[in-house]
Amino acid sequence: MTNGRLGSVVLEARGVSMQFAGLRACDDVTLSIRTGEVLGIVGESGSGKSTLLRCLGGILQPTAGTVHLRLAEGAHRDLWAVDEATRVQITRTSIGLVHQNPRDGLMMDITAGGNIVEPLMAAGARNYAALRATAVDWMRRMELSLDHIDRFPADFSGGMQKRLQIARCLVTGPRILLMDEPTGGLDVSVQARLLDLLRHLVKELAMAVIVVTHDLAVARMLAERLLVMRAGQVVEAGLADQLLEDPQHQYTQMLVSAALRL
Repeated sequence: MTNGRLGSVVLEARGVSMQFAGLRACDDVTLSIRTGEVLGIVGESGSGKSTLLRCLGGILQPTAGTVHLRLAEGAHRDLWAVDEATRVQITRTSIGLVHQNPRDGLMMDITAGGNIVEPLMAAGARNYAALRATAVDWMRRMELSLDHIDRFPADFSGGMQKRLQIARCLVTGPRILLMDEPTGGLDVSVQARLLDLLRHLVKELAMAVIVVTHDLAVARMLAERLLVMRAGQVVEAGLADQLLEDPQHQYTQMLVSAALRL
């Protein structure tokens, strides 16, 4: 899915590798993504998708490689060549990371409205009326009932928690949104509505988006380009429709065949 208005490169990773106790979770991964583009990363559990996303999001420092992010003012920063305070500031304002488990991306001890605007408050915002109005706006945009704005995330369903986490990620106007299994754990009807909402937001906000998923149907609906990962390596890459219609690598063929049998 593309809006036809791709801009400049927002994020570029070169030779990213991540090793845990002798196991390479990511192995020499190189990718780039532009404003207005959605890139899907697919593969089975354990293929290295989520590890790669955490390296790109400034959470997990790779054992090798670089991750360059272009900031709003045009400056390029290597996330892993800056000090920790600078990296935290960049990730808070320029990168949105939607965790597979919403509880990992939410503050469970503050209200839904507080969750949405907390990143703005961390950046120095203090006007309560303006913050409240922003929370209301994002509750509406994410199709969350305003009656829930002062409730805690534990009172929300799984789908509502996903939407709340996405609102929290988008409120700062990030340069790039990273999503780890955005529809994981949701029933089919809730998945469909969330996907429709995500497609609308991607088109409206024209930002760069990377989606990690094992679900090829989700990847096809959201992304125009795909990377296929196996054992930490990218084994195939290309336009989503072409890659899924005519996969070249044996592993991709297996994934497509398995999806067709479901």
